[in-house]
This record gives sequence, structure tokens and C-alpha cells, in this order.
Amino acid sequence: MTKSLRDAEIRGFLREPTFESDSNRITYLTGCENWFTGAAMYFRKALPIQCSGVQKLNIYGCPDAETRCDESTLGIANVWVNVPSMAPPSLYGCTSQQAFVLDLAHSGIVAASKRFEFDVAVFDAAKLDVVENDYRLSYQVGKTKASPDRKYTAAVFCRFDKQYISELRVMKHDGTLEGVYHFANGNEHSIGQLRWDGCDKIRIPLTAVTGDAHWNIFLDGRVRFVFPKSKMCDPHHQYQHAILLLDGTFVLPDKNAGLDLLERSAKAGYKHAIRRMQRELQNQCIQPEHPDVRL
Repeated sequence: MTKSLRDAEIRGFLREPTFESDSNRITYLTGCENWFTGAAMYFRKALPIQCSGVQKLNIYGCPDAETRCDESTLGIANVWVNVPSMAPPSLYGCTSQQAFVLDLAHSGIVAASKRFEFDVAVFDAAKLDVVENDYRLSYQVGKTKASPDRKYTAAVFCRFDKQYISELRVMKHDGTLEGVYHFANGNEHSIGQLRWDGCDKIRIPLTAVTGDAHWNIFLDGRVRFVFPKSKMCDPHHQYQHAILLLDGTFVLPDKNAGLDLLERSAKAGYKHAIRRMQRELQNQCIQPEHPDVRL
């Protein structure tokens, strides 16, 4: 039997309180990419808590359901929260959507607390804190680390503003801010624990891909994304590196550098690179740097 509730998530809106599928899903809130941020921060602040019988809650808004929590299966329970059959006109603003989804999350937690008998006081406090902070989603990833000379401390923070943004924040020993460095588009699932490499450089690993990819961030403001196996001219890792730069997945986009790496991988005969290069050439009408690349 599980001993704590560790995770909860707003999974969206369904027509019927049965199962999650494309045919059962409904579009309920539109026009705001940040609709979920308040609820996500609410869960982060309150969890984990001591609880027997459930480890994760999947919370759904559902017009045709009474608000209730199902029994858990393998430590996961579905929670159905009744919502109006149509989104009220007042929900067309971003703040109103964030407030609505936060209320939905709290209603789901209250329903789950009745079945699994846990205290909601910490959730009450978390809700008030989220409202006071304007529903912002911002949190630290990993541990704060001091520089070898103890003059600075560094920590990675993620925030959401239409997309996830990863920032390194460096503080001086007296508590004043040295600098904020925007280095990535990602969250804690793609970023590893930072470490100092000397007294003026921080290394942050990208854990989402193989190949020892990482960022080097210097206190003078320079930010460098490094992919060692790509530099070794391995076509597979060159392709991986290119896709990261072209799509802006995890890393900051760099179209020119991405196309250069993609063309090198294609020139080496890597089939995935050749196919992607074909699409890039068709979509952008550009000419390859190396005419002998067979596309």
C-alpha cells in the first residue's frame, strides 16, 4: 500500500466520466496557453503528502459527472469534477481560465480527500499562495551549488510563459543578483544537476538525449550548447543536434547551425537526415552547401 500522494494533474475535459480518449475529449478552454499554470504550481507547492491508498490523481472536468473520486488502481485514481456544459463567457480571459482551473483542481483534491482521508489544509494554503502570485508557474530544478571560491551560488529555475523557459540564476555571496541567463526551452525532465567548472563557468547537462550534450554558461554572459559526439562527426548525433536546433526542442533554436549540421549528416548518408533535408529544401527553397548530397 502506498504511503503518500506524490502527483496530481489536470488531464483536461471529457464528455463522459469513463475513459480518456480523443473521441471522449472536448475542447473547453481556448485562447490561453497558460491556463494550467496556477493548478500546476498548486500541486507543486502542496505535494507530496502522507496518504494511504493512492499515489497519483488524474483530475478531469466533466459536464455530465457528479464530482467524485474513483477507487485507485495500481496507485492511480481518476477524479471527476462537474463543470458547466459550456464554458461561461467570463472564461475568455487568461486570468479567469487560470482561476477556473485552479478551482477545478482544488475541488478534485477535496473529493479525493473524502475517499482517501487526507488533510487538505496544505492545499488550502497552496491555493491562496498561487492566487497571491498571479497563477505563475515558476520553480527550482535541482540543488543550489556554490562556486569553488564561494563567491557565487547558482541554481536552475523553470517557468512557463506560453512555453517552458529554463534560466540559470547566479547570486553573489551577499545575496544580490549577479545575473539571469536564459539558456533553454525545457523543464526538469530534460535538465540535469548543474555543476561549477572553475569559478566562472557552470555546466548544465541536457538529459533528454544521449551524447553528453550540455550547456556551458559563463558569468560574462556567454551561453554555449555543446554536443561532443556531434563534434566527432557521428552522423546520428549530428542529426540529433540538428533537430534540436531546428525545432527549438529543449535548446534555443538556431536555424543556420541546424541546417549546417543536418546537411553534414545527410552528406554522410544518414537516411533520417536526408529525409528531413528534403523537407527543409522543399519548404524553404534553399540550396544545399554541398551539391553532391543526394536528396
